[in-house]
Amino acid sequence: MSAMKLQSPNRSWMFFFREYPGQTALMGFLFAVSGLLESLGAVSLVPLLGTLVGGETQSSPLLAKINGIFLYVGIEPTVENLFVIICIAMLMKMVLVLLAFRQAGYMEADMTTRLRMSLLDGILSARWSYFVSRPSGELTTALSVECSQVGLALRTMGQFTALGIQACSYFAAGVLVSWDLFTMGILGGGLFFVLFRKLISYVRSAGQKQNESMNLMTSTFTDALAGAKPLKVMGAQEHVVGHVREQVSRFQEAAKRHVFGMSLMSALPEPLITVLLAGGLYVAISSFHMEPTVLLAMAFFMQRFLSRISSAQQTLQQFVVLEAALESLLRKLDDISHNKEEDGGRDSVQLKDRIELREVDFSYGDKHVLNKFNFSVPFGKITALCGPSGMGKTTISDLITGLIPPLSGSVCVDGVPLQSMSKYEWRKQVGYVPQEVFLFNDTVRSNITLGREFPDDDVWKALERAGARSFIEGLPTGLDFCVGEHGRALSGGQRQRLMIARAIIGNPRLLILDEATTGLDSKTEKDILTSVAGMKGEMAVLAISHQPAVKQVADFIYDLSDEAGRASENLKI
Repeated sequence: MSAMKLQSPNRSWMFFFREYPGQTALMGFLFAVSGLLESLGAVSLVPLLGTLVGGETQSSPLLAKINGIFLYVGIEPTVENLFVIICIAMLMKMVLVLLAFRQAGYMEADMTTRLRMSLLDGILSARWSYFVSRPSGELTTALSVECSQVGLALRTMGQFTALGIQACSYFAAGVLVSWDLFTMGILGGGLFFVLFRKLISYVRSAGQKQNESMNLMTSTFTDALAGAKPLKVMGAQEHVVGHVREQVSRFQEAAKRHVFGMSLMSALPEPLITVLLAGGLYVAISSFHMEPTVLLAMAFFMQRFLSRISSAQQTLQQFVVLEAALESLLRKLDDISHNKEEDGGRDSVQLKDRIELREVDFSYGDKHVLNKFNFSVPFGKITALCGPSGMGKTTISDLITGLIPPLSGSVCVDGVPLQSMSKYEWRKQVGYVPQEVFLFNDTVRSNITLGREFPDDDVWKALERAGARSFIEGLPTGLDFCVGEHGRALSGGQRQRLMIARAIIGNPRLLILDEATTGLDSKTEKDILTSVAGMKGEMAVLAISHQPAVKQVADFIYDLSDEAGRASENLKI
């Protein structure tokens, strides 16, 4: 599946033509031909109308002209032949419209999928500093709601195209009937556009504000649900609900404006069409003294033309609302593309000796975290990085994995600076176990492999090394057991062992445990650390923790509690 181009076009609706030039052209062609067929069927009605009112070809220039067209192409304009032409034209039009909307549906499904994949790939490929600065609710809304709305916008644009072409076909047929109809059609259609132009602008503005407030509201909802337990335990839910209520009120006001605009767009067209049609007929009868055949044709074509214009206006109104989601999504894609993480150099080094931080400086804004910091993680040993929160433990981990660059100094793998290495190739040598549980609502196998190609023998081996094989074998369906959302079908220790099995299945050269045992009971923590200690000869292990039990299994201990911000190295006895 090819990725979307991430740069934003000058006009958001041009996105469809840029991404799907051939398919969009085909859809437009099918709609155009269907419109021409509808025009052919409409023109064929005129002689029938003439027959119904007793018109004679010889006395009616219009009927003579239309009959002459049929005779020119070799068709005798009899009632039977005209009925056949009308039926065939409408049947072919139905087939073409069906094909056109099927094409639009296929494009919608493909585009929605590609947008989601491009967005997800872009988010995960962005610089870490950009990713952590974005609200998770905003990204979730983009992946779910906005992508679906963009697909619906494509379908709506197809409907607008169809209605526009049909309006043009009735307009062309009307011109053939009478130039008076041409003039009245211009006046009627122009009046519609004048009346609805400001209304469409109003609806567009309301749609944009509704989309913005929905993004903010969804982001707040996501954060509130993520913190449901502490909010409830601390009795703070009422205060949070009050804050959320403000977001909901803004969304409600924007939604009201949007509904009001939509209501006007739905209520106004029909009475306006009736008034315009009645006025046109009155002018035709009183001023132009038209023959009955032309008068009936005018009434028919005028009604069809104005109804298509009205429907096109309503469809355009729907599109401008959905266009707000398209513009928002394109802005996100453009923003993400400008924050794409560079892979770094071309060097590829397999860790055999040690990872080092040499004279590293790092700060978050005005807060200086590391100052001329030196640190080493030797291969085949367990290195414990200890100290209170806020001293830079996770920052060191992020520097080692290349998520953030140092302000000065260097991070080296076996003496090779990380900036000259491919970050992607280096990270494939790293196994990472965070404090937060990261498990999908999927099977044990899927949670360990993460879509990577590993045979079940490797999965069982990783589970055994992580001390998890025995309880997985005791599950009803083994590797096919679904762990539930966030792994809630398992205990805390079991979830953490699955996280370790996932981290080591690829035989990493470096295993990072980032507060991985925090929150576990002492026995479970000891058992997990014992399993980790059994693997240290095969990899470098960096255990980031302030838990005393980690120090018991470490070969080297770095303590960041020094006020100067420097680490003191203590060889474990």
